[in-house]
Amino acid sequence: MIICLLLLGSLLSLGLAQASTSGNLCIPYTASEKVTLAYINDGDTLTLKDGRLIRLIGVNAPEIDHQYPSLSQRYSLEARAFVTSKLKAGDELALMFGPTKLDPYGRTLAYVFTPDGLLLQQELLQQGFAMARVYQEHPFWECFAKLEQQARTQSTGLWVFDDYAPKAVSAIGQRDLNQYRLVRGVVTDFERKGQYLWLILDNNFYVGIPQAGSGNFSNLLALNSLKRAVIVRGKLYFSYKKWQIIATHPSQISLENPP
Repeated sequence: MIICLLLLGSLLSLGLAQASTSGNLCIPYTASEKVTLAYINDGDTLTLKDGRLIRLIGVNAPEIDHQYPSLSQRYSLEARAFVTSKLKAGDELALMFGPTKLDPYGRTLAYVFTPDGLLLQQELLQQGFAMARVYQEHPFWECFAKLEQQARTQSTGLWVFDDYAPKAVSAIGQRDLNQYRLVRGVVTDFERKGQYLWLILDNNFYVGIPQAGSGNFSNLLALNSLKRAVIVRGKLYFSYKKWQIIATHPSQISLENPP
């Protein structure tokens, strides 16, 4: 009788685990390492019991200014509160490491699974508490981009604010200089000049793709992009009387209305 009850308990636990992890759309549950959570820094950074800082791969949540809270980015406290609703100090988390182990600041880069087996990055993207962003190697960026696109289309979470929603080319101004922005425009022309292939949006916004890496953009460039509305993301520059973004990764350019 006791053996039967133990077996039943094991089967129920297995069933619950499978049910919880079946919702992971981009990455199956994987545990490269089990760790213990100590503190939630913000929407995309965690501190472990062993002192390591974990930076979530593939997402960027609004930044909290811990020294001057009033300077924190909009929706940053909400993003941290959302993570706090999912995790607490002492929780056991599963980490899956990417191709690059550390970022330039010494933080450990990882995909993070909650005690329920759900991918934390997916939860943040679907609920609009973070945007998809590629910093290092990130094999699942296309799936993350789709999750963001769905939340953005529905104006979920941070996407309801002008700070984060894609800006029309005509709306770009001085305050956007050297800031990371999403820009919306229609491809009106192409131009090869110097080391770059330039996509020209709305006749006066330039998106530079290094010709040496243009093969990484073959899927986009193979489409009939002329007269198509696209969204580009990156730091905005103003040079030679032109607004520019340099795109070094295909995640920075997407169709506004993908097929």
